Amino acid sequence: MKVSVAEAKRILSHGGVIAIPTETVYGLAADATNPKAVEKIFRIKNRPSDNPLICHFYSFNDAKKYLAPFPVYLHKLTEQLSPGPVSYMLKLQLPSSLTVATRGREEVIIRIPKHDLLLQLLREIPFPLAAPSANTSGKFSSTNAQMIESDLGDKIDGVLDGGNSAIGLESTILDCREKNCIRILRPGAVGKDDIEWILRNEAVTVEENSAISITTPGSKYKHYSPRTPLTEVFSLSEIPSDKKNIAVLGVSEQLEKNFYKENMKLISLGSERNLQGIASTLYQKLFELDALNFDVAYFIHHDWGESAMGKALNNRISHFLMK
Repeated sequence: MKVSVAEAKRILSHGGVIAIPTETVYGLAADATNPKAVEKIFRIKNRPSDNPLICHFYSFNDAKKYLAPFPVYLHKLTEQLSPGPVSYMLKLQLPSSLTVATRGREEVIIRIPKHDLLLQLLREIPFPLAAPSANTSGKFSSTNAQMIESDLGDKIDGVLDGGNSAIGLESTILDCREKNCIRILRPGAVGKDDIEWILRNEAVTVEENSAISITTPGSKYKHYSPRTPLTEVFSLSEIPSDKKNIAVLGVSEQLEKNFYKENMKLISLGSERNLQGIASTLYQKLFELDALNFDVAYFIHHDWGESAMGKALNNRISHFLMK
């Protein structure tokens, strides 16, 4: 059921759960300060109970009242990157009404999303929204209302339909708890080079591929996977020719230079020259793959490069390939 901003406000204020649009992926949202509402998110998603939820705010000023003292560089980051596809791990001011969303942890991950419809909703409600991605845990994230309906159906109280997600991959998560070091806990559209440029006059180091003991979204548990098993190959010639109903995913340049086989369904991810375009439809392509109900599928290997988006694509794709 699609809902308006006014209807979404009413549902959330009464402890309901709805799907919300963001520029990255859709979220499954509830009042982050309402324990019963937050627990509904975990039941609907079948999400592990120790996996904390990102909390969404209208502005950084709204978030500050929940935070313990934070590094001075954070003002520069939020001024340049928020609203936007970046989430920040910070220390909570305790005691806090957000600990139900953080699963009792003394740190919170906050985000100010860049989507006009969601910002309108956040401006009109007196609480932040706890919102992991709108999908059953372990599956790929939803990037439009159709995908949500297929996955979650009537388990939720409505969908605030904001069209297709523009970016298509989950936000970058930055650990900003230390005054002289930022750790990238999950790669996304904003990368190390972007952060270093913004903080070029600050004595702050930026570390990638950071491992910390705290569970963060997308780190501990299997994510982003289609139902159809995907095996990585380096060319179509590696795929057994005697099988029927085979799906093959790859960038358009790879598919165009390989010969076509009658028993293959080729799914183009888009051109390797447009990584943002590939990212924006990646999960939609996995949704299309699962709709085929094939027993087997193959993914043609590609070097995604060292850009922020390339690293984000490599991170997500590495999760759904058969090991």
